Amino acid sequence: MAATTPVTLKLEPRTDRGRHLKTLRRQGRLPGVVYGHNVDAVTVMVDGREFVKAFQKVGRNQLVDLQLGDEPLRKALIREVQRNPRDGDLLHVDFYQVNLTEKIESEVPIELDGTVELVSKGEADLQRGLHALKVECLPTDLPPVITVDISGLKEVDDEIRVKDLAVPPGCEILDEPDDLIVKVSAHREEVEEVAPAPAAAEVPTVGETEAPAEGAEGEAPTES
Repeated sequence: MAATTPVTLKLEPRTDRGRHLKTLRRQGRLPGVVYGHNVDAVTVMVDGREFVKAFQKVGRNQLVDLQLGDEPLRKALIREVQRNPRDGDLLHVDFYQVNLTEKIESEVPIELDGTVELVSKGEADLQRGLHALKVECLPTDLPPVITVDISGLKEVDDEIRVKDLAVPPGCEILDEPDDLIVKVSAHREEVEEVAPAPAAAEVPTVGETEAPAEGAEGEAPTES
């Protein structure tokens, strides 16, 4: 969901470049970097709790104002958030500084709206294709989500593809026109597989038993 008012994060410059990061995190500060097109990368740190609040409001595809010391505000997107795979703790954040007059590429999540009667009745399944769209636009035109109305899907095999979508103002969708968004599919009948009955063991007569090959003790000989 888009933030209704500008969200500002105060950053502090960080000069240690990898040193004492554990100490920073224990203090509740999150290390990060600000970079962008024709922008010199700068390492920073931000209050962890303030970052979480901002991230919940703007997500990955809405602008956030970065205040670094006394510098003018930097407009940026939250590009990547690294977490500890063991406990989920935040480790690092990447901010991508944008130029408001230059187009950028970004992914925008797809939000389905409405219901499909056949699916609601349990008579069909809803097959999802893409969950996000790649778009190119000016940073100020980047939509928080792209809403797709599925209430017009009435029959099995009815579908919506990228070419069927209304393009958000100022945006160009970069996905292939025939890429699937959503489709009404017939129920798949689950066929229970019956295991074949075990073959009757043949009891060899005297003289018919062959010794196993060397190195394959206990294994049946391979038929050629």
